[in-house]
Amino acid sequence: MITNSGLVVLSVTAKRAAVEILSLPQSGSFAVKASHLGKSARTRARLIDAALFVFARQGLDAASINEITREAGIANGTFYLHFKDKEELAAVVAFSVVAEIVTEIEAAMAGIDDAVERISRGTRHFIHTAFGRIDWGWTFFRFFWTLPQLRREVAQYLRQDIELGVVQGVFTVTVDDFLVEMVGSLVNSALFAQMNGTVGSEAGSRAAELQLRLLGVDPDRAREVAWRSLD
Repeated sequence: MITNSGLVVLSVTAKRAAVEILSLPQSGSFAVKASHLGKSARTRARLIDAALFVFARQGLDAASINEITREAGIANGTFYLHFKDKEELAAVVAFSVVAEIVTEIEAAMAGIDDAVERISRGTRHFIHTAFGRIDWGWTFFRFFWTLPQLRREVAQYLRQDIELGVVQGVFTVTVDDFLVEMVGSLVNSALFAQMNGTVGSEAGSRAAELQLRLLGVDPDRAREVAWRSLD
């Protein structure tokens, strides 16, 4: 079942894991990146960082602009100089997180053209990075279900590698929206399982192996590639 805030209600353990986010510190990563820019850009980055922290703990519905501006240390009126409303900020936050992670993934996969490797490494890098920056992980998880445009963006990115695999003859599937949605959902489900404590650091490899088998890769090769070191 999905609540309005996008949190899957699975168990008492899942609820407890979500509550534990309240004690997590802000990463401040976007403010750091904007530190050399003008005042307006720095303020916008502070709002994004603050929203990440608040959305990760509460989701979109429960979060308030007052809480976000308080976390950012700015006046309420300043918020509306940068964003029309909370929903616009949520979309910017979600796309900012995905853009940052995808940039890191592409840098890590530079020169890798094998679609099997790209799916495996992309999934594992994404989960590892999102889990390592837990406010990013929880925000992505919640908004993956509540922002259709975010799912479309992730789907477009995945579709490129899936179609590449079909051309290379390593994926024996018909590529359509349903297939891409299933491959993408495995990423989000595995991320949640690791954040929830259901599985450990093997979440990425387990998800990648399932993705590759879903795409028609031989089970032995799927397992070998999915559990290969990323180093």
